[in-house]
Amino acid sequence: MASVEEPLIAESTALLGDSPSSGRRHEQRTPAWYWPWQPKYWASIPVIFMAGFAVAPTASLAAPFLKMLFCERGLPTLFPIHNGTDSANGLNLNFNDLPNNDDGHCDSAEYSAAIANFYSTGSSLAAVLVMLTVRFWSGLSDRIGRQQTLLIWATGATIANLVPVIVYHSKGMSLYFLWVGSIIEGASGSILSLISLTHAYAADVTRPEERTVVFGQIIAGMYAGIGFGSVAAGVVAKHFGLYAVFFWMVPAIYALDIFYVFLIPESLTIAALKQNNLQEPELLHSSTESTLVSVEESPGAQPCNPEYVLKDAKSYSDRFQAFITRVLPQPLQTRLAGKYSLLTLMIVCFLVLGAVLGVVTQIPTYLLFRFHWSNEKMSYVTAIQGLSRLVSLTILLPMVKRFAPQHSIPNPMSSINFDLKVAVLGLLLESLTMLIYSVATIGELFYLGGVTGAVGSLFFPAIRGIVSQSVSPEEVGKTMGTLATFESLAAVLAPVLFAAVYSRTLEVWPSAVFLIATALSASAMALTITVLVRQARAMRHSHL
Repeated sequence: MASVEEPLIAESTALLGDSPSSGRRHEQRTPAWYWPWQPKYWASIPVIFMAGFAVAPTASLAAPFLKMLFCERGLPTLFPIHNGTDSANGLNLNFNDLPNNDDGHCDSAEYSAAIANFYSTGSSLAAVLVMLTVRFWSGLSDRIGRQQTLLIWATGATIANLVPVIVYHSKGMSLYFLWVGSIIEGASGSILSLISLTHAYAADVTRPEERTVVFGQIIAGMYAGIGFGSVAAGVVAKHFGLYAVFFWMVPAIYALDIFYVFLIPESLTIAALKQNNLQEPELLHSSTESTLVSVEESPGAQPCNPEYVLKDAKSYSDRFQAFITRVLPQPLQTRLAGKYSLLTLMIVCFLVLGAVLGVVTQIPTYLLFRFHWSNEKMSYVTAIQGLSRLVSLTILLPMVKRFAPQHSIPNPMSSINFDLKVAVLGLLLESLTMLIYSVATIGELFYLGGVTGAVGSLFFPAIRGIVSQSVSPEEVGKTMGTLATFESLAAVLAPVLFAAVYSRTLEVWPSAVFLIATALSASAMALTITVLVRQARAMRHSHL
């Protein structure tokens, strides 16, 4: 976008304006001829929709794609089995010497376990890079703008998805190069960074009490993309094969996403960007000062005795508090009750996303092995999951929010309290979904799980609404980045751990991974209830 000069102002974002995205004229950018509107939250929805559309084939058809490659070239040496490995030296046999799948060797439990481990390892490698970079990308968006950072993400995702094209056509190339694509995608932020960036974009131009519903619409955009993308992937795979899905459809959608990001306006004004760049060192300095003050002014402290203060500052609790203060923005006391409530909610997100990602990465492999589903039928599972969540987040969530007491709309503490109840409801249904998966004796029950899980997905916008309302406006982007860091840690650990459990229990108890996910979701619900109790208690005390 072309730069437009405008005067510095006191407010740093449109959040401080009188209404969403209706800040005073000198706070807004001059609209471009091809985008005549001021920044609105809905401008970010097509970005995440197209990302979901492109991610869907990977989620639903990665297992048959890897099965095709493994049958052709043999299993990678990190996941050897007796009929794909030379038992004398542990090296892969030449893929030209391998039998075809007429004898069903590619349908064996060993192949299924190898596919699960290979795919999950690639997912975890991407997640490691996301965990290391997501706070950087979120912080960078505060300084250079949301649009420019989104453009970096879209470019990285496009390059990453060209790697399978190269591996497929280079028959002598190791299959491990598929992981290079995962690493590139993770380094540019992956889908978790995109979620954080689009939420920050929306937060710039909406009022705090509106954000739970707005965030729900943004996440619904992603699930809509996943739903329609899964259907499209199934149809394309049926008529044109897996090659067309991974090597034409997916790169084309990412390229279209890049073009769209070029068009959307920046949600942060030039004045806000300048102020954020000026405030960055001040925020770090004030964060350090707040830690020192809390130590020196704590009950029983002796400020006149430097040795005592030094000793007290090195205590375990103060070191822990200093660490939390540096990595996690502190919630405003008049909004979220409890010193560590924000940290607790971050842990809850870690547990829930770990359960969800652990299950999602194993469902295609599980259905392919246990029920021998076709590519098209497996794509329908992902389609139902995505489209059900679209309905849940665009229709059900606004209906649920109407049950909020009217006095809670302008009151952040009451609004957060209601959103906590929505989060508990969502976690209850997520736990039920995992339980359905664990007892399913027919594959069609995964369709039912997709519907119940859709209602459970209310948890995610509710938590993001709570987090965005709990901190000051200038820390929203950073806080969303911290949340994405917790979620990316779950994305690192969950695929590998769940794949390890799956491969070890496949022939004895294939559904064990779903019971583990049930336990994680139930634990997250218990933690959320503790935060809800603290919030309710604080609200009672505030009315005394």
